[in-house]
Amino acid sequence: MSGISRILINLYFFVFFWFWWIVVWIITLLLKILFFKQIKKIIKKFFFAKRKKSIFYFEVFAPESAGNKYRTQKWIEILNRNNFKAKSAYVFEYREYLQLTSEKSSMPFFHMGFMWFRFWQILRSAFYDIVVVRRELLMFNDYGNLFFEKFLSSIHSNRILDFDDDIAAAKREPRTISTYGKLLLEHPKKFSDSLKNYTHFFPGTNYLKELLTKGNSLALEENILVLPTCVDYDMLAKKNYNLLKDEITIGWVGARNNLHNLQIVVKALNMLSSKYKFRLLIVSDAPFIAPLNFPIDFIRWSEKFEIENILKMDVGIMPLENTLEHKGKCGFKLIQYMACGVVSIATALTVNNEIISDNINGFLVPPDSDWTTYFEKAFQMRNNFDEIGNKAKEKIKIEYTFKANSKKLITLLNKIDHKKCVE
Repeated sequence: MSGISRILINLYFFVFFWFWWIVVWIITLLLKILFFKQIKKIIKKFFFAKRKKSIFYFEVFAPESAGNKYRTQKWIEILNRNNFKAKSAYVFEYREYLQLTSEKSSMPFFHMGFMWFRFWQILRSAFYDIVVVRRELLMFNDYGNLFFEKFLSSIHSNRILDFDDDIAAAKREPRTISTYGKLLLEHPKKFSDSLKNYTHFFPGTNYLKELLTKGNSLALEENILVLPTCVDYDMLAKKNYNLLKDEITIGWVGARNNLHNLQIVVKALNMLSSKYKFRLLIVSDAPFIAPLNFPIDFIRWSEKFEIENILKMDVGIMPLENTLEHKGKCGFKLIQYMACGVVSIATALTVNNEIISDNINGFLVPPDSDWTTYFEKAFQMRNNFDEIGNKAKEKIKIEYTFKANSKKLITLLNKIDHKKCVE
């Protein structure tokens, strides 16, 4: 793209942004002047008194993503079976998302589309009792000094933030803002400061809860529910290690933006390839490219064959870098592997230490360590894989399934009362 075209696109986005910033603030002020939330309470009391408690999820990802499926859609199904009325809305289909975020030049169109759809979704949610925002209201968009969060606050008294990553660390907050960014009121600590606009929180781990409450007096203990990313594999048959071959299949499942984590184990696996027979199976939306001394297979991820592909693995791995961003992960790979009864090896960071009991239901590798010794230990215990897999599946069944967490979620949602919420 030429420099002139880029300037024109940025100028167009600049005009578009300020138009919507003015529109949103005018509506926000009108809603406050008209005491919209108080009027809404009266209308609900007289016209919707006998209806089920309603919940609206603002999802950032398309239905194909694990985040949407396991932190939104599955819960909506459960809530609708338990005397709630729940639904969700997302913005872009997965292909559209990839097209609009693949190049820097297309990002302004992503931002414009996201703001447009989110605006109407917020208005659609007006008469719901509770709203749940997954991760962020505006994705990849720190402009406007939280104007959409304040817009949402002017409509709803009960606002829940659901987050399964340390998003502030992922954004490298506080960030340096460019001159162009300053003209668009870009926020250097957008996610961190957005927390004050919510009344309740669903962090995915205890670590994320600690980050939330640290220096945030508005995040009250009774308004926080640590909600892990759950699975519903507990009724499925587990991995059958009676069919274990001489060649061990080491597996990894995840999105393309996390493929770089596999570099952590490449050196160890290359060293061990002359001593042990194994292959690496990658289940993702893109292949892993690296100089390897061992066979590698790539299967494009699909929801339909998700479980089938995990069961092809003999050992599931979750290597992580020792960074703040990775400490904020929720261990979902481990939860998926172990729920299928697959033996797992993971970096011993934060929640991984809670999910895995080392040498009992899986294996832990200290941060920044060479994985060679730990792979060898796992290979040498192959006769114990069935026992380890059984214990892994039992751990997930007790703590990380929807059945195990449903009561806690439903109890909190039933307790939420608009009269008791902090505005």
